[in-house]
Amino acid sequence: MSDTPSAQTNVQWLRAYKIIDLYYAVGLLLFTVVRLLPEQLGLDTYISLALTSMVFVFVLADLWSLHYRVRAFLADALIPVLTVTLACLGIWFVNAFSVVWVFASIPVLFIRLPLVTAYAVSTASIIVVLNILFFRHGLDAITLARLALAGGMIIITLGVFFQILTKINSELNETTVLLSGTLQSIAQGVSVIGKDNRYKLFNMQACDLLNLPPSLLASKPTLPEVVQYQIDRGDFRDLDGVAPEAKAYIFSRGVNVDEHVKRNYVRKDTNGRYIEVQTHPMPSGDVVRTYADVSQYENTSRKLRELLAEHQEMSQLILQRVREQMIDSMTELALTRDNETGLHIQRTKLYVKTLAQVLSRAERYREQLSDELIEKIVTAAPLHDLGKVGIPDQILLKPSRHTADETVIMRTHAMLGETILVAAAGADHMPTSLFNIAARIAGGHHENWDGSGYPRGLAGTDIPLEARLMALADVYDALTTERIYKKTWTHEAASEEIYRLSGKKFDPDLVFAFGQAEARFREIAIELNDATSVSQP
Repeated sequence: MSDTPSAQTNVQWLRAYKIIDLYYAVGLLLFTVVRLLPEQLGLDTYISLALTSMVFVFVLADLWSLHYRVRAFLADALIPVLTVTLACLGIWFVNAFSVVWVFASIPVLFIRLPLVTAYAVSTASIIVVLNILFFRHGLDAITLARLALAGGMIIITLGVFFQILTKINSELNETTVLLSGTLQSIAQGVSVIGKDNRYKLFNMQACDLLNLPPSLLASKPTLPEVVQYQIDRGDFRDLDGVAPEAKAYIFSRGVNVDEHVKRNYVRKDTNGRYIEVQTHPMPSGDVVRTYADVSQYENTSRKLRELLAEHQEMSQLILQRVREQMIDSMTELALTRDNETGLHIQRTKLYVKTLAQVLSRAERYREQLSDELIEKIVTAAPLHDLGKVGIPDQILLKPSRHTADETVIMRTHAMLGETILVAAAGADHMPTSLFNIAARIAGGHHENWDGSGYPRGLAGTDIPLEARLMALADVYDALTTERIYKKTWTHEAASEEIYRLSGKKFDPDLVFAFGQAEARFREIAIELNDATSVSQP
């Protein structure tokens, strides 16, 4: 059927031709065996054998050519036309039963000849056969009519069938050429992997993007074989940025992986390109894999991420600088509204730092008091009395003890300071942010362990740890320095008072830590004494 595109090279049609030739060869051999029976010997037998041998030789030659040269011998028309011709000679010289070879050859005519030629040759063959049967063997008109009807039925049926087949093949091939051209023209690489995990289809872009030789995919390897080829070549040395599930998929070589799950990952190849691989499962069980060069997008995206990280780092530095300036400004403001000296600020900072460092060595506080958090607590400590900016001068700066009403007003400085610092923190609700730590210190450094303090009457661990640290440091400094309403206590007297207040005003753990750091407290009190003219930072 030469209307079938590329009939000479079409593997399926060549296979069909080989099967037909084998059928011919077997049939001829069986026919020869029958003719060689003793009672069949005669002149007509030798004529029949000669005709059969001629066809048999050409059939074997055609079969050999189809198998080894992958094309028909001489011409597609040779075998069926030769068979019909010799069958007609057999009808004339041997007997009328040779007509069966004519009817058997008609389908082969339609398979191996163009449709119009097959119509002409088969019709001519029936006409010739009918005339031979009439003039040579004297068959009656009714028998000839039956043979003509049978031959016509075969010709019309085969003609209609192959006409439709030719049309379908033509449309199919046109669609195939169109799809093939489209597949090769798109920018993305595409491959189709069958249910047996073997490559069925691919375009040249897939070979280029994967850097694979077309001959490898043309051999229809399995997906694990291709992945192993890439691994052996070193394609997957750089998997930076590839999702863990994608890495697991790559190094499992796609074995025992459910392909009917959409996947999408980007990897960097040995040429520095970023290749995006997507898996698209099909209802048929096949899987379509697409490959795209997304290097420009990935490089731009990575650059943007780097710039964003730099911007965030700079923003954090600027924000930290602004916060430090705000802390310094608020500290200066607090000093202008306090009857304490600047050395009080320095001493309490060092007391808090010393206590926190000793406490951090204990197992239960080791994670809670990191070095970074201690530094933040020390930085925030000077703001513990910031709320005093809201206390009237006649109360804040009064040179004698406060009355009961004045004491109530004076105590509001804790809540005032906390409110100011919470407002400064703004939308930053992180517990470890500097202003939130300072707010907890300001609002809680007058709370007592037994719940007798102010402003909220908190007790025990409900009092923030940083406020408990500040409370002990503030009281020790108040006891060991001279105030307008009291004389200076000795270190020994102040220490004894702190021990006495353990479990009442102070956290027992902090009092224990104070006992371990007493010597350092004494040193700080001496070095930064208000009576000296030299202050150390």
